[in-house]
Amino acid sequence: MYNILEARIEFKGNNIQCITVLVDCTSNQSKPLSDVRAIYADTKASCGYMSIPPLAKISESLLQEVAGYGMKLVDRDEIFPKWKAKHI
Repeated sequence: MYNILEARIEFKGNNIQCITVLVDCTSNQSKPLSDVRAIYADTKASCGYMSIPPLAKISESLLQEVAGYGMKLVDRDEIFPKWKAKHI
């Protein structure tokens, strides 16, 4: 189970278009938040990464799936500004 700190969910109409989660991937609990990543999934099929199925519903399991099988983004601090102040 992934430690999801925040999620950003975008819709088109009433359907989920994309989800970005901020995930603490730190395995050493003595140094929390030393490996925090932004991970993304959308509705387009992408080789090697998950895509959000049509008519998906928001759930903990969907967010966990994005955290595990989505694409890592490099602009974490732009997507989740001031995340450190909220979580440290």
